[in-house]
Amino acid sequence: MTELLPTKATFAPGEPLEVEIRGSNGPTRISLWRLAAMVETIELQPGERIARFQPQGEGGYGVEAGAARTALDVLVDPLARARYGFVSDYGAGRDVAGVVDNVRRLHLNAIQFYDWMYRHARLLPPQDEFVDAMGRSISLPTVRKLVDELGKVGSLPLGYAAVYAAGREEWPTWQADGLYRGSGEPWMLGDFLWNVDPTSERWQTHFAADLRAAEAEVGFAGFHLDQYGAPKYALRADGSSVDLAEAFPALIDRLAGELPEARLIFNNVNDFPTWTTAGATQAAVYIEVWSPHERLADLASLVLKARALAPERSVILAAYLSVFANGSAEGALEAQRLLLATVFSHGGTALLHGEEQSVLTEAYYVRHADLSRDSADSTRRYYDFGVRYGDLLFDRKSVDVTETHLGGVNEEVRLEASVPVATEPRPGALWGRVLRLSDGMLVSLIDLSAQDDDRWDVPKRLARPLDGVRLSVERSSREQGRFLYADPDEQPGMLALEPEHDGRYDTVTLPAFRTWAFVWLPDAGAR
Repeated sequence: MTELLPTKATFAPGEPLEVEIRGSNGPTRISLWRLAAMVETIELQPGERIARFQPQGEGGYGVEAGAARTALDVLVDPLARARYGFVSDYGAGRDVAGVVDNVRRLHLNAIQFYDWMYRHARLLPPQDEFVDAMGRSISLPTVRKLVDELGKVGSLPLGYAAVYAAGREEWPTWQADGLYRGSGEPWMLGDFLWNVDPTSERWQTHFAADLRAAEAEVGFAGFHLDQYGAPKYALRADGSSVDLAEAFPALIDRLAGELPEARLIFNNVNDFPTWTTAGATQAAVYIEVWSPHERLADLASLVLKARALAPERSVILAAYLSVFANGSAEGALEAQRLLLATVFSHGGTALLHGEEQSVLTEAYYVRHADLSRDSADSTRRYYDFGVRYGDLLFDRKSVDVTETHLGGVNEEVRLEASVPVATEPRPGALWGRVLRLSDGMLVSLIDLSAQDDDRWDVPKRLARPLDGVRLSVERSSREQGRFLYADPDEQPGMLALEPEHDGRYDTVTLPAFRTWAFVWLPDAGAR
């Protein structure tokens, strides 16, 4: 079986685009695509393992060799389309090849090094081999090896660092700078971490120095700045108040000034306080999702709000799928498909996958779940789809025109199906959205017809192929427009559909698809 594997998670402008071919014994014709256009074709001879395409402009590309497919993109800034993964195992002597391969397969251009450190308030250890605050054995040489190898394949290694945490050993040092409740009790996470005032000059000086040392000693490209979601307001030891919504962006900006080369990503726990931090000096807007954001509509809303607050930044949701630990494999996989379809189609990405072939099921990343072969293959297809069509899905000038074009009294776009059609994620229906893009229009279709629940972290019924969906678009000129169809599973390359014209509408019948598909009309609005 032939496998295509880009040599890097993201390529820079001017770089040849290299794709490794595994498992093929004979000549291989491999082609590079940009949306619906073939860009270049290469014929590899027996024994050749790397296809080298010419450097290309910024954007997303598909790669095909027979039935084997992958994707890649070219970006000046990898985090312009951030695909965030994780690593959490730093055992001595670890072979890191599996992690590197997973980064290449899923195009993960940034990796969070979760709990790599010695202590929360003292990141670097006293010696290379050490035991962390949770009792795990960590090898700093393994951390460095991962940092080095991931950097070689175009992925940014970001070290985890909590912005205001001190453990039991460090708390006496920071007690005078702690955060306190109205009762006088200190704010804590569980029974082992105490919260330090992030506005404290003493703490800020220490924390910035700790990050600089980690940057220099380990080689991190930046840091994942964590908080715990509470408190939102607190007291200092002297009784004065701290508004964390104001404290966090000020801290981020200070750290950015003191670590000018570091890429920073701050955790807005359950969307707090995205409205103040989105404009701070950081590389992306990151939101860790918790209840009451339980429904697919909540994921969509979080992405759209964050994009509105910071239009030039990627939006990343950390939405952990406990169903992979607690539910059926089939139900969990369908839940993942719906989550990724929802987030990708709204112009966001998800921190969900990492290690060698794993998915996050909770906030303590060490306890992740391994994906089955079927789940890993499906995951890869969705990530390939998101990368290949990033020019459409992550168009920063896109406008959601669903409520003015589709459904109700709107007549510009019509959808007909054997199931109900809705303009919101409604169980039992086909969810349609219409986006006006820089180049035409995109109609996204997510099939919820088999579901009786729109919560994203519950087992889902396996979607059946939905056949016979008809899309009609009112013609705005005398010329027939193009209808280009794609879906992650059966038709990842764009398929031109031939429309029927009734004097007013151009109508196409879509191929059968499962879970997610889209139709791109590059001429819409310009015909």
